[in-house]
Amino acid sequence: MPNLSDLSVRILDAAVADAIAAAQWDRIDLQTRRPGQDPKDLLLAKAAELAMSPIARDQLLSAALEHGVESFHPDRPLIDLDCCSGARSVIIDRVFALGPHQRSETESVVSAIEARHARRLCQDARYDLLAECLRQDAILQEELWSHPGIPASDAVRLTMLCSIPKLLERAETLSGEGPWRFVNRWINRLAGSGA
Repeated sequence: MPNLSDLSVRILDAAVADAIAAAQWDRIDLQTRRPGQDPKDLLLAKAAELAMSPIARDQLLSAALEHGVESFHPDRPLIDLDCCSGARSVIIDRVFALGPHQRSETESVVSAIEARHARRLCQDARYDLLAECLRQDAILQEELWSHPGIPASDAVRLTMLCSIPKLLERAETLSGEGPWRFVNRWINRLAGSGA
């Protein structure tokens, strides 16, 4: 991936590790609850369902489930973080050719991501971290929407792309800072990447 900041790399690495751990847990859980049955079909069905989600973490889990159907190979990375820009350019062109996007889909993605983090943070009563979690998810969405390593369709990728400024805006609203500062920074970064 070209021009990844240290923060983006750390967030991506953590999200990939979380996805692999969750996929391994799903596999072990199914094998334990259904001894003697091959969980492969159930894992692939869950992976296919998650591939339709416009949430980057779901896309990573989908890839991890497919990757680990037989068993996980630590030497084989889940996704290539240094994928070539040519493969991304093809995806970007296809996604931009789709045309306008429905705002309601984007808002539902932001609400779903916020609800997930709120449920998780509620256990520790750490709602003060919600804005930072949304910023991290915006980074994941930004880095993965055009990545060839995720199974998303072009329409799903468009929703992922359109959710980025909304996630940043919501994060800034929650943190009490002006929302347009980070949205403008994201737009300038996107324009600089040639997208």
